[in-house]
Amino acid sequence: MRYSFVFIALTILASSCSGSMEQVKQACMEQEDVSQADADLFNKMDKPVTRPQKCFYACMFERFGTSDGHRFDTEVFLENSEKLAQNDQKMLNAAREMAERCDGVENEDRCELAADILNCLRGD
Repeated sequence: MRYSFVFIALTILASSCSGSMEQVKQACMEQEDVSQADADLFNKMDKPVTRPQKCFYACMFERFGTSDGHRFDTEVFLENSEKLAQNDQKMLNAAREMAERCDGVENEDRCELAADILNCLRGD
């Protein structure tokens, strides 16, 4: 389950951004002033602990379009999932399950929102 979550979530998120995942990561590292080690947590979808780590995730989710800084954007997540999954019903079902579970996740603090979204996507 863990492997499939990481694979599915990262694939959907990466497919929605313009530019490469590394370019987006680098831009968010600079914007949020985090280390490479902090940014590498995202590759495994590990839980962010510190405020800078949470803000880094916020930047990534915002650039992917799955967060507007106040809420999880279920529609964008599903649109990207459907484009990516095409005929892979297993992937599409998992993505729909994640989207349904996370629909309505909101937080006025963009950094805490990112942690909430990740926890939701992970099913924690």
